Amino acid sequence: MKRILVPLLGDAGDRPALDLATSVARRRGAHIDAMLFRRDPRDMIPLVGEGFNAAMIDSIVEAAESQSAAREKAAMATYTDWLKASGISGDAASSRPSASFSAVTSALPGAIARPARVADLTVFARTKAEDGQERAGLVEVAMLDSGRPVLLAGSAPVGDVGRRVLIGWNGSAEAARAVAMAMPMLASADAVTVVVVDDDGKSSETPDDLVHTLTLWGIAATGRRVKVSREGVAATLEAEAVAANADLILLGAYSHSRLREFVMGGVTDDALTGGAVTMMLAR
Repeated sequence: MKRILVPLLGDAGDRPALDLATSVARRRGAHIDAMLFRRDPRDMIPLVGEGFNAAMIDSIVEAAESQSAAREKAAMATYTDWLKASGISGDAASSRPSASFSAVTSALPGAIARPARVADLTVFARTKAEDGQERAGLVEVAMLDSGRPVLLAGSAPVGDVGRRVLIGWNGSAEAARAVAMAMPMLASADAVTVVVVDDDGKSSETPDDLVHTLTLWGIAATGRRVKVSREGVAATLEAEAVAANADLILLGAYSHSRLREFVMGGVTDDALTGGAVTMMLAR
């Protein structure tokens, strides 16, 4: 993984994402693209109809432009402080881990799809209810439309991510793709634990076959099959990760349809909003 995209929004979630990207970049000798995503002010204009005159529309655009400028100032300040603290080079041509800052003004959240497709990994802070929908929208588009994995910062302090990995395995195509995308990281891990969570009492899935495949690759892998806790699959995987001293949970995203996840809730949605352990999701 040599190119890491870190979407910035000029808010409190920017620094945790940059700190997490630092850990990955140092281990991989990677370049970090810190990219500020700004909404096009024209997107803030409501459908013009009765009651909206030119002066009101101009006022809406002016307020949106002012907000955009404030976000860019905040994001640039966060980036500058992080760059000094991290020791990451600001020279993209450097032979050591490096970073660069840029800004994109476009329709959100779709604007993230193109840069995410040419990155090896996109890194975010986990979303919170008070963040609004912008970060949540960017995360979802990056997962569903980029064909690349997404890394989410946990609430625990960032250490050396990827040394001890827990794979949440359910035998789905999404989980298989997540494992394939993460193979460079798994191959250099000190230990990998494959966990199957039985959430219906009827699943016959076991970790054994995947453990066998990983072992053939020379990866130190073990497997566990556990029953789901009252808190759900995501919380069960989190508890297993803590017990295994894992610094990363790998998960296939949206194994069920997106509509079913939205209506009924699901492992992916739970993982997006909570947890202490860093999580990588792919679909």
